[in-house]
Amino acid sequence: MIIFPITEDRTGAKEEPASAWKCVEQRQHERADAYWVVTQPSHAALAGELAAALREDLFGPIDETVSRSIALHDAGWSMEDAEQIQRLRSDPRQHPTSFIDTPPGQFLRAWTTSIETVEKFAPIGGYLVSRHFERISLRDDPRNQAKLETFRTREMLRRRKLESKIDLDDATLELLVDALQFCDLLSLYLCCGTSRPGKFDYPKLTVRRFGDEYRLEPSPFRDHRQFGFSALRHPLEPGKKGQSGATFYINL
Repeated sequence: MIIFPITEDRTGAKEEPASAWKCVEQRQHERADAYWVVTQPSHAALAGELAAALREDLFGPIDETVSRSIALHDAGWSMEDAEQIQRLRSDPRQHPTSFIDTPPGQFLRAWTTSIETVEKFAPIGGYLVSRHFERISLRDDPRNQAKLETFRTREMLRRRKLESKIDLDDATLELLVDALQFCDLLSLYLCCGTSRPGKFDYPKLTVRRFGDEYRLEPSPFRDHRQFGFSALRHPLEPGKKGQSGATFYINL
C-alpha cells in the first residue's frame, strides 16, 4: 500500500530537489487525519504506462511485453492490500500501513508471488522482476540479510533457467531492469502526492509539481501526455457510504 496523506501543502516547486526516494519515504511516515491509499497493483499499472511512453534512447526499445510485465511487477501484493483495506474499513480510527513498513516475511512473500505471476505471463517479465527485487534486497536493512540471501540464491537459480528462453544479452536486460526501477520510483513519487521537488540519478532529471502538472527536466518521454492512478479514501468522508475512491490524473 502506498500512503498519500491528505495534508496542507507546505512545499513549493522552487525548493531544492531532494532524492525522489527520500520524498516518497517522508510521505510514507507522515501522519494525517485522512489519507488516500493506493494499492500496489494500481501503482504498478502506472509504472507500466510510464515505461511504454519512455524515449528509446534512455533504456532501449520497450515493447508491449516488457511494459506489461512492469505493469504487473507488484501483483503479489494484492492479497496484502485487500486484507489491509478490510482492516481499515472495520476500524476508521486505524492508520494505513505503508509498504516500506512491512516485515520481511510479508514483503518476501509478496515479492516472490509477484515474480511468479509475471513469469507466467512472459519469461522476460519473470527475469526482470526477479532482478528488480534482488537489487532492492541489497539495499534493505542489514538485520534482514539472512532471509534476503536465501531469497537472492533462489532467484539467481530462477533467472538461470529463464535465460535460455530470452533472446537478449545481459547488458540489454540490465537496461530494462533500470527502466523498471526508474518507472517504479517515478510512479511511487506520483502516487504519494508529494509536492517536494525530486531528483533521479538514472536517468539524471528533476521533477517539480505545479498543481496537477509535473514538470520533468529533461523529459524522459516521447511526448507530453496524461497518466492516471486510482486511490481509496480512508476514513470515509462524513455522510458517504461504502469505500469512496478517486482517479488522479497527472500531466507529464
